[in-house]
Amino acid sequence: MLEIHKLITTKKFHFWDSLNVTRAGILGANDGIISVSGIVLGAAAANLNSYTLFISGVSGMLAGACSMSGGEFISVSAQKEVQLNRLSLQAEASTVYKTSSLYKTKIREVDILNPIHAATASFFSFLCGALIPLLAISLSSSQWRVVNTALAMMAALSINAIVGYRKAETPVYKAVLRNVAVGVFTTLVTYLIGTLLGVAVSA
Repeated sequence: MLEIHKLITTKKFHFWDSLNVTRAGILGANDGIISVSGIVLGAAAANLNSYTLFISGVSGMLAGACSMSGGEFISVSAQKEVQLNRLSLQAEASTVYKTSSLYKTKIREVDILNPIHAATASFFSFLCGALIPLLAISLSSSQWRVVNTALAMMAALSINAIVGYRKAETPVYKAVLRNVAVGVFTTLVTYLIGTLLGVAVSA
């Protein structure tokens, strides 16, 4: 029990935890870019004014960051509980059978993930990603705000894909195309809905 308590309270990063934090950060940034781009472009398509666009973007940014962070915390907490349970069973097996050969894949204390790390990385990376489309649409003139925001989104998604796949053996351009395609599809859907709603309201 003492060892498990130490695992719960540890604040140090290790390989698997760092990898998990990197994953949470990349996903958080991606979601921030796409989600807020979809929100502000959908609102722009409905012909909302700049102030309303800004408030919508900020609200989406904060709500999304909290949602992503909470989701990461819940998900990684569940993984950690499974890991701790597995570690406990391994310890019991080694005591009873003098070996833990019942488990082909052994888990070590250093492998235990920290949900706080993942949640924090997800929260701040979402905010950073969301700021890109929010600033793009807020600082652009009305006639260029849609184009500038779409271009900023695609550029940000491309950079995030390159950073995320820089050590992967697969071609980076495939990751960039996937990232940009998902972002474009999402914003096209929200833009279309915003256009339809804008027409309905004005009618």
